[in-house]
Amino acid sequence: MGELRAGALLTLVAVALAVVIAGLFRLVAVLDSAELALRRLAAELREARKAVAAAGELAVTVERDAARGQAALDRLAELKGPAPPGPDDRGAGPVSLPRRPGRSWPR
Repeated sequence: MGELRAGALLTLVAVALAVVIAGLFRLVAVLDSAELALRRLAAELREARKAVAAAGELAVTVERDAARGQAALDRLAELKGPAPPGPDDRGAGPVSLPRRPGRSWPR
């Protein structure tokens, strides 16, 4: 009878160890998956930082170009000179005084 008990106890210990080993294998698989996910996340974070830096440079370029464009539009308005008389002008015809210098076309 003692041998039967020892055999049953050894079987029980072997099953418990098999369950623990299977759990450890599962844990290793989950940790590997988590490591892969973290590596992907780190790579995406590096790419996002590069994209933010590039966007900052682009914003500076856009601001500079916008200022140049506005200056060019202002210069163009000056070059156009005074606007021609419109239907709202109620002058005395050809003898009316010219418009004041610097007035631009209606926008």
